[in-house]
Amino acid sequence: MLFPCFRNSLSNPFLQGIIVIFAFLVHFEVFSQSKLHSANPSTDCPRSQKQAEIWYFGDKAGIDFRSGTAIPLLDENVMVSVTSSAVISDSAGNLLFFTDGKKVWNRNFGLMTYANALEGDPGVTQPCIIIPVPDNPEKYYIFTIDMIGFNPDNSYTTRGLRYTIIDMTMWGGLGDSRDTINFPLLSPVCNKLTAVKHSNGKDFWVLVHQWDSDAFYSYLVDSKGLSVPVVSHAGSFTGGGAAAITNAFGYMKASPDGNKIGVAIAGLNKVELFDFNSTTGVVSNAKSFATNDTGITPYGVEFSSDSKKLYISLLQIVGDGPPARSSKIYQFDLLTGLNNPVLIDSITGIRIGGMQLAKDGRIYVSRTINTFDKRDSIDVIYNPTRPGSECNYNLLNHLPDSRFSLDGRKSIYGLPNFMQSYFDIPLFTYDGVCHKDITRFNITNKANVDTVFWEFGDGVTSSDISPQHVYPLPGKYTIKLTETYNGKNYTDSVVINILKLSAINLGDTILLFSGASVILHAGGNYMQYLWSTGSTDSLITVEDGGNYTVRVKDNNCCFNEDTVYVNLFKYYFPSAFTPNTDGKNDIFRMIGKDPNIAMKLYIYDRWGQLVFFSDQMDKGWDGTLNGQPCPSDTYVWIANLKFLKDDIITKDDIVFKGTVILLR
Repeated sequence: MLFPCFRNSLSNPFLQGIIVIFAFLVHFEVFSQSKLHSANPSTDCPRSQKQAEIWYFGDKAGIDFRSGTAIPLLDENVMVSVTSSAVISDSAGNLLFFTDGKKVWNRNFGLMTYANALEGDPGVTQPCIIIPVPDNPEKYYIFTIDMIGFNPDNSYTTRGLRYTIIDMTMWGGLGDSRDTINFPLLSPVCNKLTAVKHSNGKDFWVLVHQWDSDAFYSYLVDSKGLSVPVVSHAGSFTGGGAAAITNAFGYMKASPDGNKIGVAIAGLNKVELFDFNSTTGVVSNAKSFATNDTGITPYGVEFSSDSKKLYISLLQIVGDGPPARSSKIYQFDLLTGLNNPVLIDSITGIRIGGMQLAKDGRIYVSRTINTFDKRDSIDVIYNPTRPGSECNYNLLNHLPDSRFSLDGRKSIYGLPNFMQSYFDIPLFTYDGVCHKDITRFNITNKANVDTVFWEFGDGVTSSDISPQHVYPLPGKYTIKLTETYNGKNYTDSVVINILKLSAINLGDTILLFSGASVILHAGGNYMQYLWSTGSTDSLITVEDGGNYTVRVKDNNCCFNEDTVYVNLFKYYFPSAFTPNTDGKNDIFRMIGKDPNIAMKLYIYDRWGQLVFFSDQMDKGWDGTLNGQPCPSDTYVWIANLKFLKDDIITKDDIVFKGTVILLR
């Protein structure tokens, strides 16, 4: 709806003033995105989330996931990490730094000047993890764990859990530690360290297990720093003297959705599963599974991307040479807890160690014989969301033994240790959720897919691997993807919202009198504006006729535009006329016609007598009154103008006044 406001000079035939156009917005509801798996948020603009797509680990090995296809990296020649390392990139996937828990290297592979003697022990199962400081993209925490060192009397020494802050503004953006190095938090702790996002989607939880106890410590990391830890007593007592040190070994991982914690306790031959409350930090509801494989103990732990499957690796800890016992990988279907695990594979002559989910939806598995006899490839669980052997361990597109080659670089016992929420990824992603946009769909993990069948929720289907679709109306749609491999179907669903476009209405036509100006206002609270004039403000002032278009971008990164036509109405009342029937200037009337205007014209003589009236724009005064010629003189005229179109509304009629000389 348009609400022009006219300011007039009654003594001037040329209108002076400003017309202000308010284009009120129709606010639309932004649906909270429901999902059967994790789905892309639909309440904000797409943002890159590539913090975990560069890996450095093992003996100078690396992987780059940024292109969507895993590629081995051969550019790192400074770090040998026996167990887990930690790596962080910015949200666009640019490497920032990495560490083995003792030393920290910058993106140029240079050793940081001050962060070069952290108190993590590279022999710990999970010696380090990197967590961004909320609301401060220039700072990061490195949490480290030290090994428990036992004395002959079973007393021990250890630096436990500590943290260091890396400031990326130092050394021209290469980063280093300025003030906080090896700040103590808790001692002693087991060799386990994981992290997951808080339920608010902004802060983080860092979790460790205290040695000689059944206590989990959950540290909240927010923009203010670290909170007092939340202590939860759950599951097995883990501790003892030097003979029980293997109780400290084994991984701890949070599920990508933040609802579960999985723990391998090597010395107890146990795998334990807990509920985790990502709002309160409480660990509870322990479930336990005792392994009975002789000579091998639980070590690696990882969840599938949908958080419905748990994988554990078992390896022979004792001995320096090739293992006499085969390593094994088991899968647990968490819909049934820790009951009835499925043996995925038994690997002879190799120690299978740490496992890490990647952004491509696959789980990568470290492999080595020992710290000296390393492997130049790692194993892959190509489809970890699928049940049992259908997870395709080292089986890619019907080809067995399809490991991931490190191109000569070597794997040892571990892979990078990441904040697990980076891997809360759906089976498929999509972009373009604004009405009238093209929505593009992309399968996250294309391994072992023979055919696909998409159902877009509006009756349209597709068998393209990466289809595009335009939805007819905004609203919620359930998208179903069915993948087929080896004759078996795997179906997953995601509910998406196709968002309404912001309602922007400049109107169709604005009637602008010559000499006036108009303010065109596109409304407030948009992220961006772009007018056809080149202006990026929310409003513009125009004085000329023509089409004016504005394109706005809202908080969902949806675009909409509207165009208004400014009709410049040029009018003129002559100052004199000569009604002598010579066919020239015989009639006094307004020059400048518009079908959307009605006019009433009044003419008075010098004594105030009405000598002429007309409500027809085409009918003017011929200089007579009651059929008799009026004398030559100066006459006063008043013209009342009224707009007729619905989209041009005025509070009052427009009034023009002036004088005209009648000449005979």
